Amino acid sequence: MKIIKFDLNELEKLDTGFAYYLLGRSYDLEENGAEQDYNRALYYYQKGFDVDYPLCTYSLGISYELGLGEVLNIDKNKSKELLINAYPKIIELINNPNTSEIEKIYAKFVTGAYFYFGLGNIEKDYNKAFAIIKGCADKGHIAAIYDLGANFYFNGNGTDVNYELADYYLNIAKENGLKRAIDLYDSRGKIKK
Repeated sequence: MKIIKFDLNELEKLDTGFAYYLLGRSYDLEENGAEQDYNRALYYYQKGFDVDYPLCTYSLGISYELGLGEVLNIDKNKSKELLINAYPKIIELINNPNTSEIEKIYAKFVTGAYFYFGLGNIEKDYNKAFAIIKGCADKGHIAAIYDLGANFYFNGNGTDVNYELADYYLNIAKENGLKRAIDLYDSRGKIKK
């Protein structure tokens, strides 16, 4: 399976909403080799929000939903407003023929999060979330691969519990350097039936 990876230095040279989203996400969630830096994450999310990039609007919304370290406090009302506003624009991004395939994968992944958590006006639906996230994982989205192992197959959300597949996907994410996969794999160890 080919994993989609990004070079942070190359992303920082780009002046696009998608680059801002990837940079924010990288510093927020320690992806693409970034060390966690919530100030930088918020900076990029805000920069993308300022150009009306829907994945950054979503990222600000989820940051208000969950908090962002010490730099952004939970605000459920602000979260809901941002998440509601972002969703139709994310769908437009997915359906836009000028959107790159990789950008579409990342946008679809975000719609999976809407169904997984029941965000904005979207009702929680683990089955839809699983189908979306599985499709993204099959195309090399590292966070989707992690989610299959850590959440879906391990807990039976939207699919049957399958510890062998949970271990398989979590190991792929770990072997590709995703820090949260490494941490979870180390704490869980190989999943036993």
